[in-house]
Amino acid sequence: MAQYVRVASVTCNEFPAHKPGETKNAAIRLVSSQLESLAGYGLDLIVFSEAIEDQGQSVDMAEETARPGPLLNAYCDYAARLKTHIAGSVKLREGKHTYNSIAFIGPDGNILGAYHKSNLTIGEIDLGLASGQGAVVVDTPIGRLGGAICFDLNFHWLREQYKALKPDIICFGSAYHGGLMQGMWAYDCRAFFISALPFFGGGILDPFGRPVKLTDCYTSIARATLNMDRVMVHLDYNRVKFPEIEKKYLGEVVIDIPADIAPALIYSTTDKRTAMDIVREFELELIDDYLDRSLKRNAANRPKV
Repeated sequence: MAQYVRVASVTCNEFPAHKPGETKNAAIRLVSSQLESLAGYGLDLIVFSEAIEDQGQSVDMAEETARPGPLLNAYCDYAARLKTHIAGSVKLREGKHTYNSIAFIGPDGNILGAYHKSNLTIGEIDLGLASGQGAVVVDTPIGRLGGAICFDLNFHWLREQYKALKPDIICFGSAYHGGLMQGMWAYDCRAFFISALPFFGGGILDPFGRPVKLTDCYTSIARATLNMDRVMVHLDYNRVKFPEIEKKYLGEVVIDIPADIAPALIYSTTDKRTAMDIVREFELELIDDYLDRSLKRNAANRPKV
C-alpha cells in the first residue's frame, strides 16, 4: 500500500556566533531555530548535518543515550513536539569510547538507536574518537533508517553491509558532499538517500540516485514527500508485462524507468495493494534476485581452465 513519508534535509551553514566555551550552546540554538522553522509542515523525518557534532562538541562534551545531555535533549524535545523522527548529529560516549554519531529519535521523543561513524578520518582518530562497528538500521513506522557520516561514503564494505540490511532511507549527515558516491549508495542500496550538509547541494535522492529536492542559494532546507512502497526490477523478462500492469491498474501503479541503466521502480499509489502484490501477481523478478540468478548461471557456464 502507498506509504507517503515527508522528509527534510537541513543545511547547517550558519553556525551562531558564540563566546569561547559556548560551542554546545551555539549548536543547540542552531538546531532549535531550524526545528522551529519546520513546525507545522507535518514532517516525518528531519536529518541534520555532521556540522553539529563537528563544530558544536569537543570530545569531552560527548553525551550518553542513557543519560542525554542538552543537545540530545533538544533533539528529543523537538521530536516529541513536532511528532517527527530526527536523525541528529552528536558525539556519543559508550563506556570509555566516544563516537561521531547519528542518533535516531522517534516522534515520542525516545532515542531509538544510534549509528557510529565507522570510517573516521585520521584527524578524527588523532582527536580521540573511536571507530564504529559498521552498519546500523533502525526499524520505525516510516521505514528502515540507516546512517552514514561523511568519510564513510568512500568505503564499499560499509555500503555492502547496508545493501544486505535493505534500508528504506539512508540518513547521511556530513561535512563533505560525496559527489557521485551519494548516487552510488542510493542505487546500490535501493534506498532513498537524504544528505544534510553544512553547505548547499545536499538534499534528497531517489533509489536511482536522482535528485528529488536539493538545497541551493534559495532553499536551505530541502523538503519532499516520498513513497516507501516501491520495488526495483530489471527490465529483462519484466518489461513485456508492464503494459498489462498499467492498463489493469490505471493510475494506481507507477512504473518509473530512468534512461540508460535498465531497471525500473514500481510504486503502488493506492491502499488496495502493495508493490510486492504487483510483483507476485505478475510474477515479476526483483532486480537483486535477477542479478543473483545471472551470477549463478555465469558461474555454471564458465569453462574450467
